[in-house]
Formats: sequence, structure tokens, C-alpha cells
Amino acid sequence: MLINNKEYEIDRNTAKVTNWDKLYCETLKEIKETGELCPNRTGIETLSIPHAYFKLDISREFPMLETKKLAIKNTITELLWIYQAQSNDIKWLHDRNNHIWDEWMIDNDGIYRIYDPFIKENLHKTVKLTDTNGEKIDTLVESLKEDKTIKQAIYYGKEYANTIGEAYGYVVNKTKEFDNVLKTLKENPRSRRMVVSLRQSAYLKKGVLEPCVWASTYKLHKGRLNSNVTIRSNDMPLGNPFNVTQYAILLSLLANNAKLDVGEISFDITDCHIYVNQLDGINLQLSRYDKLLKWEKFIQTNNDDTIIKEYNELIYRKKYLEEKIIQNNYLKDDYKTIINEINEEIMCFEHLITRKNPTLYIAPNKDFYELDNKKENEDIKVLNYTSLPSIKMPVAQ
Repeated sequence: MLINNKEYEIDRNTAKVTNWDKLYCETLKEIKETGELCPNRTGIETLSIPHAYFKLDISREFPMLETKKLAIKNTITELLWIYQAQSNDIKWLHDRNNHIWDEWMIDNDGIYRIYDPFIKENLHKTVKLTDTNGEKIDTLVESLKEDKTIKQAIYYGKEYANTIGEAYGYVVNKTKEFDNVLKTLKENPRSRRMVVSLRQSAYLKKGVLEPCVWASTYKLHKGRLNSNVTIRSNDMPLGNPFNVTQYAILLSLLANNAKLDVGEISFDITDCHIYVNQLDGINLQLSRYDKLLKWEKFIQTNNDDTIIKEYNELIYRKKYLEEKIIQNNYLKDDYKTIINEINEEIMCFEHLITRKNPTLYIAPNKDFYELDNKKENEDIKVLNYTSLPSIKMPVAQ
């Protein structure tokens, strides 16, 4: 089958929507249909459900979302930042071109500034500074961003500049629980005490953001290492796809380090939500998901000639409309929606025909702390990953 001047075999074993995409997108539908509208600290309401649970066998399918592109390099560098470098320094991430924590970085003066997500006027507004206990300090603070209005300012101390305070990697370094898991997996893998908790009472007030993914527990069963991940609050459009792939990688790294096979990973989420300003992006993703399901069924139930004929018909329709627009440019806006829809259909069709099952590569014969964590990481890679294009989603501070 010819796609973009390249020949592809129609392989019905890989022309499928992944189990992970199905679990994820069906959960998005549930949140849209049954979610409660909830106010929260960010000022942007969420649609929220009280519980979600995913169980994935990563020896059968490595979970990488394909209904939109996942930034896999950022996923890996954040993982290594927390568990290998055991750092809270955001400049470590910047050196690796990772900016996912920028919204929660303490400024050079030791102050963490929170900005209003809606108000763009009164950009020179000031707020009274507070300490991490909420006590007011007799100092007025203004915005450091030209296009944002400050809402709140908290003083952590200049020693915390360019960090997220006492959180995530900082806590991992202090408790040594992760190091204990690495050791226990080699010396006593049947232990029932292999737990890493990022939520430690002694550090919560000095951390900019309480950990969302806050605990991981490990269990050896029939020679395979399994994990349960506990999440108190999960931004499904942005945080969840990151978290699922990240902890699947972490489980694989731990199994590899202890020379064990990898097994299942489960995720237990208490507050599972979508911010209301993310709904346009979610609707696009779900429309792609429905198209993928439609084409999956079509490919699985038809012979090769019928599949090729249908694909060529889509290409013909697209070219016909493009030529019509060239001849009559004034029709461009009228046909925009139809063209976009056909492009999405073709994109989903082509994805299923051309995709392969992604696999995780881990450099052999290296201890966890020997794995490369430089900008161009050579030791941890996801191979054969293809997806539909990324979808821009707003971040809620």
C-alpha cells in the first residue's frame, strides 16, 4: 500500500488502537459526561470524577499515548531529575531543554509568584508577601512578567532560587527510600516494604507544589516486577499521559537494574480532572480517537484491495477540494471545515497502517546511577513510537 510515496504492508497485528489509548480516552469521555464542576486554587474550574484506575501489562504493550504526541525526552529527563539526580533545581532541566516546571520555579529573590490566569489588566498591581506558613510580611511584590497580573507571592528564601523548594527530587534525596528499593530488589526482592513516598509531612510547607504522583509500591510476582502508583490529583490532558509513561519507564529501569522481568503497573487516581479551558483540545483528541476506532474496525474486517480503494478515495476527495479552492479562492473559508475533517480522517487512517508497537530500550550492563542523563540521552529510548500530532493544552498554575 502506497502512502506518501512509501510502500507499506497492511499488518492487522499492528493496525490497532492501543489498549492504553482506549483506557485513557474512555476515561476522558467519562469525565466529560459525569464530571462535577469544581473550583480550585488555580482559579480555573475543573470537570472532576472521584476515582480512576488503570492497570497495564507493560510486558505486552508499552504505554505511549498515540491519539496525540507525547514529549518523550521531557518524560525521561524529568524522571531522571527526580530519581537519579534527586534534584529540585530547575536549571538542571533547562540544561536538557526541559521547561515543564517553569511555572512553579521560585524566582531569584526567593519569592514564588503566582499569576492570575484571567486578568490581563492592572499589570503593575502589587500583592503583600507571605511566608510559607501564610503569615504576612511587610513587603509589596510586583509581577516579573510583562503580560501577567500577580495574584499571590510566597517567600521561600533566596537559597531556594530557581528550584521548586523542598519537593520531588529533594525529598527522594532526603528519605533515601528509593535507594532502599534499589538495594532491596537485589537483596530481598520478596520484601513487602518496597515503597517510595514523595509526600513527607516535614517538607510539604517548603515545597512549591504538593506531589501529585506521591507514592509507588513494588511487588515481585512469578519473577516479574510489578508496581502500584498512587496519585492524589491528576490533570488528565497534560499530567496523566506523562505520568503513565514515566512510571512505566521507572518500573522497567528498576526491573532491569535487578535483572528481573517487568510485569504490570497500576495507577490509582483520587481526583481525576480536566480543566475547562482544555476542553477544545480534549474534543479534538476524542474525535481522533473515534476516527481511529472506526478505521481500526474497517481495516480488521476488510481485505487489502478494499482498504487501498477506500484510502485512495480519501486522497482523491482531498485533492478535488484543494483544486476547487485554487480555482475559486473565495470558497476557501467555506471548505475549510471539510478539508480539515478529511485531513484528520487521512491522518488517522495512515497512522494505523504505518504504526509499529513502541518498545523501550535500556542500555545493558549499567547500574541505575550509571545511565546517561545528558541532554542527548543515549541509554534510555522509546523505539518505534509514532503518534498523531501534539495538541496544545493550557497549563494551570
